[in-house]
Amino acid sequence: MCQGHGKSGTGSPFLEWTAAEMKFTLAYDGPLPSSGSSAKKQAKWDIRTKLHPQLEDLWNSHPALRAVEADRLFPKRGGATFTQVHHQYRGPVGVVTWTNETTKERLDLCEPIEKHGAWFRPLVRESYALHCGLKLLFLRKEHPGKIYQGGDIDGRIKTLLDALAMPQHSEQVLERTSTTLHPIYCLLEDDSFVSGLNIESERLLTDQNHRKDYVQLIIEVDVRVRQATVYNVSFLG
Repeated sequence: MCQGHGKSGTGSPFLEWTAAEMKFTLAYDGPLPSSGSSAKKQAKWDIRTKLHPQLEDLWNSHPALRAVEADRLFPKRGGATFTQVHHQYRGPVGVVTWTNETTKERLDLCEPIEKHGAWFRPLVRESYALHCGLKLLFLRKEHPGKIYQGGDIDGRIKTLLDALAMPQHSEQVLERTSTTLHPIYCLLEDDSFVSGLNIESERLLTDQNHRKDYVQLIIEVDVRVRQATVYNVSFLG
């Protein structure tokens, strides 16, 4: 097991960073080559493609994200205030009141982001002042207890982190069919928004005809608010 804070893999355990805010689980099964492999570019795109429907479903069904959708606009100038009724009485959970009603320019805090001709909608993003921790159950075709046998696990985790984020270079965008109305849903705006990583590796018992770099991953995501504000209060539970 590897527990850590940041990308170095050292530091505080997963449950000791900051108070947990919003949690959910993603799953992936398929090839996961090392970041040094020639197949990494296609693998990263394939991982994004497999995780896209899971994240789209999350946006459509999670109460916190439905609230985020409802209050996605925020004024560029002026500001807003937040009011909340007592939980024992019926009424809206929260209401945003604009402090500058004449301001027409407003930020769409969860709008899709264009990267090299394709459109993406990350969940953990700068507009909401978010970061996250990841806890991975890493099932791979290796013998238990030998984390480095048969491959570079650091390089494979690097491939995964890249795939969880929007592509940073044009050659990493393999399809440009997404639009602002139908973006690719992904977890991270940038992989630097991962503030902690915990990995537990176990042997994968599966069909021996699978390729050597085949894995099954259970990815627990712990979304955290870097700075509590009116516009990210929905992530606080």
